[in-house]
Amino acid sequence: MKRSLVIGVFSAKGGVGKSLIASNLGAVFAERHKIPTVLVDLAAGLGGADLLLDVQPERTWAALLPVMDELMPQHLELAVTPHASGLHLLASPEVPDLHADMQRPTLEALLAALGQEYTLVLLDVPTGLGVLNVAAFHLADIRLVVMTPDAPALRATQRYVGGFAQSEKPVGLVLNQYGRGAPVNPKEIGEHINRPVYAVLPVDSSAVWANISYGKPCALKRRRGLGHALRRLASATLKAAKRNALWEYDSSSN
Repeated sequence: MKRSLVIGVFSAKGGVGKSLIASNLGAVFAERHKIPTVLVDLAAGLGGADLLLDVQPERTWAALLPVMDELMPQHLELAVTPHASGLHLLASPEVPDLHADMQRPTLEALLAALGQEYTLVLLDVPTGLGVLNVAAFHLADIRLVVMTPDAPALRATQRYVGGFAQSEKPVGLVLNQYGRGAPVNPKEIGEHINRPVYAVLPVDSSAVWANISYGKPCALKRRRGLGHALRRLASATLKAAKRNALWEYDSSSN
């Protein structure tokens, strides 16, 4: 059984809250579940995990590219940025076109190195179907696909998930911004896309606004609403990993 677990957070359409969900999951895994976790923001030039966590990275994963073939723990230690929750962030570079250098072999090498230092590796994957996105989808042990309950997101997500070959690795849907008056319910969405819905996240504007504006993960600050739903998503994801015999983690050993 694997020593580390790789969870990828994906979306077929922008604006569905993918990065907010990824950063909150990372904080929950680290603080509440006491799992050594690193969040990798793969959106070169467009990433916002540092803002959502209110940290100021001195380095990004771009600094690791020249030494990717010989990554050492000290390289990773210098590149990551710690968060108050215990989560470590490997931030995205500021230059947008640097993602062209992160091909599948590079990502594989990075994941292998991170897997030696962290028990859980969380990937915030850019929206769409680029080379990096496809590589991350195939390399992740669990894929969380974030969507909203509207027709454009439903169609895009169906095509996105359907575009990948069937795999034994779990694919779970995360239905975000769900509220009264939604044209479809979670059961219908799961049946339509033929994938289980891991979590339904409610509309919670105040929590989202506080997180985006002040960098305070709502999963750690809010007892109810979106914060509670995000914590349940974290638990559901870990249960899926154990249920599929992908990974087993004993917090007492840490």
